[in-house]
Amino acid sequence: MLFNRSSSNIPVRTSSGLGSAGAWRRARHAALAALALLPASCADFDQGDGDLDDSSEMSELAEGEIGEAAEELTLPFAIDRRKSLIVTDVDIVSQFSLQAVLQQLITQSGVSGLTPLTLFRRMMDTHRTTANGVFSSVQHCDAVAANTADIYPPGSSNPAEQPTGSINGWPVLCPRAVGDEAASDPFADANADSAYMATTLSNRFDLAPPDGSNCGEYRVVFARKGGASDSNSLQRNFIIFEARLPNPNPSQGRAACAPVVNFWLNQSDPAKSVTTRKNELLNFYFTGLSGFQPVIHIDHYGHAAGPDHGQIRTNEFLNGTTPPAAWSLREFRLIHGTSGSPSLNIVPSFVKDNPAARLFSPAASSDARVTNFRSTVFPNVVERLAATDDINRFAYPSALPDSNNAGESLMIPLQNNYLNAIGTGTSTLRTNIENKLTTLLGSDLSGTAGNLSVDQVVARAESLACSGCHEPQDRNGAPASAFDVGVPSGPFPNTLVFTQTSEKTEPISASNPSGPRRFLISPALINVFLPFREKVMTDYLLDHPILGFEKPGAWTSPQALLAVHTGRVKEGISSLEVRTPASFNEIISPNFSTAGFTPVGNKISLDLFISKVQPNPSWVGTIEVLISIPSAGINNQWVGNVVLNSFTRGAFNVITFPSLAAATVTALNAAPSDAKLQFNLNVTANSGPYYLDNVRFEN
Repeated sequence: MLFNRSSSNIPVRTSSGLGSAGAWRRARHAALAALALLPASCADFDQGDGDLDDSSEMSELAEGEIGEAAEELTLPFAIDRRKSLIVTDVDIVSQFSLQAVLQQLITQSGVSGLTPLTLFRRMMDTHRTTANGVFSSVQHCDAVAANTADIYPPGSSNPAEQPTGSINGWPVLCPRAVGDEAASDPFADANADSAYMATTLSNRFDLAPPDGSNCGEYRVVFARKGGASDSNSLQRNFIIFEARLPNPNPSQGRAACAPVVNFWLNQSDPAKSVTTRKNELLNFYFTGLSGFQPVIHIDHYGHAAGPDHGQIRTNEFLNGTTPPAAWSLREFRLIHGTSGSPSLNIVPSFVKDNPAARLFSPAASSDARVTNFRSTVFPNVVERLAATDDINRFAYPSALPDSNNAGESLMIPLQNNYLNAIGTGTSTLRTNIENKLTTLLGSDLSGTAGNLSVDQVVARAESLACSGCHEPQDRNGAPASAFDVGVPSGPFPNTLVFTQTSEKTEPISASNPSGPRRFLISPALINVFLPFREKVMTDYLLDHPILGFEKPGAWTSPQALLAVHTGRVKEGISSLEVRTPASFNEIISPNFSTAGFTPVGNKISLDLFISKVQPNPSWVGTIEVLISIPSAGINNQWVGNVVLNSFTRGAFNVITFPSLAAATVTALNAAPSDAKLQFNLNVTANSGPYYLDNVRFEN
């Protein structure tokens, strides 16, 4: 549900009343419909929460009612995705330079005498062998030799496809032609093919975790200039700085990230000039918002290990003999010393959430990494991979064990092609995945009717790998247009062939082809990823974190195990998972204020996901709700009870309770700060799990 957030500094207007309950209901419908500034695929107009009961209701509304309700429920201006989510305007990104980024990191490290050129060359030198390296102190790619038993697929006749080095105990191609950059100077001539230019600034607030331990990831993409005129994709290289921005007040959770989200929202202000936007973005990245560190900071690129501390990535095509042998994605960490012993190095790391392909192979193995992956690690992530039909929400429940992550991510020649590795025959891993799916979804594994096949789950894992996101392939090497991840919208969306951004440009305005230009982005970004990220921002700015179940630990239960879940979600970034419930489960909210979303309606609704796992299929159970407002003398007032037998299993259902008492509605509209809800879930013990999301008051 959309609310006015009283803690926000966004100037939304508060309604002074819309007359009758019917008028308010129609106006609210219109306001939600007026959110056409959001993509239709993300509008989520569910029955009872945005459907027009009658198409004529829109025309019946007075213009003032529509305007007032819409103004209350929407942002001050539409989010422009190419300003607030991804920025590729040449006039803006040209002000960001690789040299300036490296110099800021060097300055912060306190290392005397280190230059951006040396730091760049040392990073590129890691792609060379020790014998041909430029710097003796660099970790070269053959510092640890590859174990030939770990190479997958084995037996290629092309020497360029035979890994000889190793990172994190898994093979990597070594040496790489990109190592030639260790002898170049990208800063000597800004127009040379070997120079690097910024092409993209990316807002990834959608990566901020539910607990708000950080405020998301903010990226700068640098591309080698030679790629702009390279028709054979052989002179291309991308360096992506992906900084996780710490939350300065983690005890406040995601609420403390509001200045960051408002900053990006305000980039869409139509009154702002390109110069103003450029200066504000430079300040955000190099200086930092008030109270926040700058994005470009030595602690934001993996100095501390773990998935939430950022990284530097490369997408490498440089100087390959053919595109298939050339393409590789790698990950690096920026490691520094202390003020008393300063140092700064960009060192190779494993690629997070990229299991080595051999782990999927059915070949017999005594390797503990392989046996553990088949029996425990991957079966334990199946539920999370299967939990959503939204490509944007594919994820692992937690970080994969470091020992599983490959040293690099390749789809050609098949090193990260998990479908190719698992094959089509019977195997231990395939059987374990199938057993998990049967438990979660029932016995129909045809890939239809909302169920998933084993191959579709493996394809989802493949799409989470770096190479799988950039250019997924089916087991035979067919491109993304044939890549089936088991969602109603169809195959994984198209990229720009190995990349999501480009060195090539287009006019910002089609009506002014000779005017300002911007770098191209992929259809996947335009049609799938950016609409989702816009919705995450909008939900954050307008929704209520308690009633949206987006504050971990806020809701409690004396009986059931509760957790936030980022897969099965109706709005926002998370729902409330009720695991292994007893026969009777109290699910209790903390106190909350209604000050931000008056006028409050007279019915309580929520979205409830009812599991297919029902030990007693003939009786699903009931759910009831109680409300308390102690300041108004209302304590555990029973609102209503709903029997769940007739609702769809394996899906979210809209549950609406009978009307609240008039005195309760009056109390809620007085904006109390001690309102509290309690849902009682009465079900068969050990059924579920169940998921609750999007509690709202509505007429």
